[in-house]
Amino acid sequence: MDAAVIGGRERWERRLAGLAHELGLDLHEFDDPEDPKALAIHRDLADLAHLRTYALPLLDALAGLPKRAAWGEWLDALSALATRALRHPDRVLAVLSELAPMAAVGPVDLEEVALVLGRRLLEVAVAPGASRYGRVFVAPADAARGLCFEIVLVPGLAEKLFPRRIAEEPILLDATRKALAAELTTNDGRIDRERLALRLAVGAARGRVVLSYPRLDLDQSRPRVPSFYALEALRAAEGRLPGFDELARRAERYTDARVGWPAPSRSEDALDEAEHDLALLDSLLRLDPEKSVGTARFLLTANPHLGRALRFRARRWLRRWTPADGLVDPTPAAREALRAHALGARSFSPTALQHFAECPYRFFLNAVHRLAPREVPEAIEEIGPLERGSLVHEVQFELFQELRDAKLLPVTPENLDRVREVLDGVLERVASRWRDELAPAIERVWEDGVASVRADLREWLRRTSEDPSGFVPFAFELSFGLQQRRARDLRSTPEPVSLDCGIRLRGSIDLVERASGGPQGRLRVTDHKTGRERVKPGAIVDGGRALQPVFYALAAEKIFADASVEAGRLYYCTATGGFEEREVPLDAAARESARTLAEVIGGALDEAFLPAAPAAGACRWCDYREVCGPYEELRTDERHKPTDRLAPLAKLRSLR
Repeated sequence: MDAAVIGGRERWERRLAGLAHELGLDLHEFDDPEDPKALAIHRDLADLAHLRTYALPLLDALAGLPKRAAWGEWLDALSALATRALRHPDRVLAVLSELAPMAAVGPVDLEEVALVLGRRLLEVAVAPGASRYGRVFVAPADAARGLCFEIVLVPGLAEKLFPRRIAEEPILLDATRKALAAELTTNDGRIDRERLALRLAVGAARGRVVLSYPRLDLDQSRPRVPSFYALEALRAAEGRLPGFDELARRAERYTDARVGWPAPSRSEDALDEAEHDLALLDSLLRLDPEKSVGTARFLLTANPHLGRALRFRARRWLRRWTPADGLVDPTPAAREALRAHALGARSFSPTALQHFAECPYRFFLNAVHRLAPREVPEAIEEIGPLERGSLVHEVQFELFQELRDAKLLPVTPENLDRVREVLDGVLERVASRWRDELAPAIERVWEDGVASVRADLREWLRRTSEDPSGFVPFAFELSFGLQQRRARDLRSTPEPVSLDCGIRLRGSIDLVERASGGPQGRLRVTDHKTGRERVKPGAIVDGGRALQPVFYALAAEKIFADASVEAGRLYYCTATGGFEEREVPLDAAARESARTLAEVIGGALDEAFLPAAPAAGACRWCDYREVCGPYEELRTDERHKPTDRLAPLAKLRSLR
């Protein structure tokens, strides 16, 4: 789905190659090569290589199937294909072997082969084993023709289930079907087929029929409406037609399952272990706690994983910090392993450090364990944010290079038209190169995305030409501590920068600008953003959640030791971010904020105290919510946990 493969082998080859290049571009955008999402992209690239190795030869084999041949040739070719393509080909080989007596028949084409094999391969009949308790026949209603059973159970008599939702075929409507041929199926025939299925099922019962319907739609979290088939069955049995309300009341007498608690009221009526456990717990919740002590203790021993999870969850609600709350008071071996991640022992990117202010445990899972969620493929409706950001940054990089060579820097109102012509040429060149490399799945989506980027960059240039600061760009994509970058300034270094606050920093500065005065002049660093603006005006580090301006300015100060770095800034260079600017002077307050952050994070790593203590609203978009659960903000507030050990974190979050 990621590759959006449709069509023949050439399409497969082109789209898989495009996806590989797209993943490579995404990988280069991570300042931290050990970022969990970067590692996930490495896994995707490995999976993609396996898919290419597996799928492309199969496509060649499919293309090599004969157009017309005798059944014997077809059986040989399909047997070889099944052995090559399927992990367990026994079922397919058994079906093909049944057709061996037809080897001399033919020639036949693929359509006839599919017609003969389709039903045999799609319907799997498994003969039941002998049982002294009797046997259960599970099949569609059509399979009950001519059969007789003591008891028949017909589930699913709810609207849109049985009968199914009847609708015309959109490609060939009923009116056209009737005009073409009387034997074509229409809605009348579909309704008759559903009614026949009910008659077949009920007619196969010799002693008793059990009709049921699901009272709850768990996907939509709402009650289901019983089917009118159920009402007709009651009218046939009782001689009168009840209403839906009466039918619902009857159903409630037999079960009281509800959304989120699919179990009967009595544990004796449970159908399986899960229903029994839920019914028992439901009854215990209504009892006096003193009378129910120990009743559900069997859950701790029934399954070791469940027992461990229950103990773990109970400890998390204790009014003290425990190892169940994250990395809290670990073993000596864990402390020793954590020393390799001290601020002076390894490098960190500003993005990784920002996680600490949101939640120390998120920082631990991201920067130490390097966990990342598996990406879920989604429908392609627009260029993804990573691809869009990569395209913008590459265009900016090449644009600055060309403007520097053409002596068109800085951008001013006088040369703006010429600069825009250069931008159009650069964008066309980069977009054309990316189109060849990415092989976009939907051409219109790609064209709209490029047009949107063009509009954003033209507006960005207009605003840049009106900048009264007097800074002139001179270094672009200046990276440090990164081994692999797609495009970087010649001053880049693979070694991280050691800041005075004790942090070894790695990353990439999008733009370094110099005021008049040559190399001894003032510098300003800029990190371009293509997403939404999320930093408050006047912020320095925004409680530890926006570190690029200060830390990139400190890094530039080390790289350009003979210059004076005046400020760092975030520039939201697209309409999504409103072209907002957040400039942070590199003054005493900024340096003190950097020292405070280093002290807090360094102290937490030294103490090995990285609990799940999220900031307000931090859990809502956290990638690790599946690890912690939805109650972390409630569970770790001052009413449930002591706050003395969180004082340094509170100090960090209070920074402007």
